[in-house]
Amino acid sequence: MDKSAKDIYKLIKRYDVITIYGHINPDCDSYGSTLGLRELIKDNFKNKQVYALGYGQDDLYNRLAKHDIVSDDVIKNSLAIVLDCSELSRVSDSRVSNAKQICKIDHHIESTPFDYPKWVDVSSIATCQMIAEFGFAYHLKFSKLTAELLYLGICTDSGRFRYHPTNAKTHLIVAKLYKYNIEPKTIFDILYQSDERMVKYQARLISKFQKTKNNVIYCFADKEDYEQFGLTFDEVSKNVNVLGNIKGCPIWVLFTRDPNKNIRCEFRSAGLDIHQVATKYGGGGHKCASGAKLVNCEWDLPMQIVEDLDKVVSGDFH
Repeated sequence: MDKSAKDIYKLIKRYDVITIYGHINPDCDSYGSTLGLRELIKDNFKNKQVYALGYGQDDLYNRLAKHDIVSDDVIKNSLAIVLDCSELSRVSDSRVSNAKQICKIDHHIESTPFDYPKWVDVSSIATCQMIAEFGFAYHLKFSKLTAELLYLGICTDSGRFRYHPTNAKTHLIVAKLYKYNIEPKTIFDILYQSDERMVKYQARLISKFQKTKNNVIYCFADKEDYEQFGLTFDEVSKNVNVLGNIKGCPIWVLFTRDPNKNIRCEFRSAGLDIHQVATKYGGGGHKCASGAKLVNCEWDLPMQIVEDLDKVVSGDFH
């Protein structure tokens, strides 16, 4: 294992109380890694108090697991492990800063330095892949629940094994997880069910998208677009891939405005480096999948982003 991973393993062994955190607007990799690491530690270190803090993926709570609620005192005495999140400002629970010790396991490119112990591997498709690799390297026991949580994050962050950097290691790790009798179909039967309102909203997005001269797909979604279907910002702010897979279009981006006039930007590409544009506007992520948040702005700033993305395609972005 990487020396950084070994250092984090030593911290886990040292602390009796551990709190685990994901990022705001959590996806399945954040959900799966936080709860998966909690279960992995609990199954192998019986005397430790381990808690996963956060929210999201409520539909999977009954099938898999729920997050924990803890007091401020628990956090103050804990080792805080931040997962799938490059910066403390994006952690779902701001109390993480009060922990006795902080460390991080993540696969995102850092926009700003993380001044605590960390294991970062941008070659991993998902933080769940890193947690599984970690567990196998130290010959830890896996429960079926742990394996299913980690599989969930790997499968979704990889776009069901379509996105870069899915590789041989990814598939080898997934093959090992299958040894624990995981049942992906029953999970995805829940995860990929479509609410009728959401289907109508996604049709709205498809009807609104536009293209630049270099075939960058972009769409502006205002609160009226989703409120007319009885949906909230939290429900609709992760729909960028509805615009993906259009032939001849190498980049697609979705801008969704919340009721406070903040705009969530979701960038995706079929191979071009869009991370450089995301960081220009205060965001981050990966080469082909990034995001940013624009605070209290009109649509002129997102249009500047679209122009920069168009320059990425033409090779003129600097």
